[in-house]
Amino acid sequence: MSAQTKNQETDTIIRKTGAEWAKYWNAGQVDKLSELYADDAVYLPPHHAAVHGRSAIREFLSGPLHHGYTDLKFDVTYIKQTGDLAYDVGTYSMMVPQDGAKRQDQGKYLTVWQKHSSGWHIVADAWSSDLPPAH
Repeated sequence: MSAQTKNQETDTIIRKTGAEWAKYWNAGQVDKLSELYADDAVYLPPHHAAVHGRSAIREFLSGPLHHGYTDLKFDVTYIKQTGDLAYDVGTYSMMVPQDGAKRQDQGKYLTVWQKHSSGWHIVADAWSSDLPPAH
């Protein structure tokens, strides 16, 4: 298999898995979300300390899911691969609760993937909003 074919395959898998991430988020399926992460993954949310490990990530992600963060959508800007590591960069939008209503949030993300025997898993995940903090 050529490097170009391998990279196209990886691109397809990561795009599909990213779409599944949004689908699981929007459906409130935190167990399915956490399965996309490697056991030793790190999640780097804004305004919060790093969250280490699949179990801790699962616990952390359950918070926003129970507080009405909805309608998540990703738009992949690009995916790059070197060997068993790949990363994707893109933007997101979602609805977030604010003062009893909802407002749209948008921002960017960087996700690092590693190929394991069971497939591609997220090993590092960071994102931040483009909007100023709500007061």
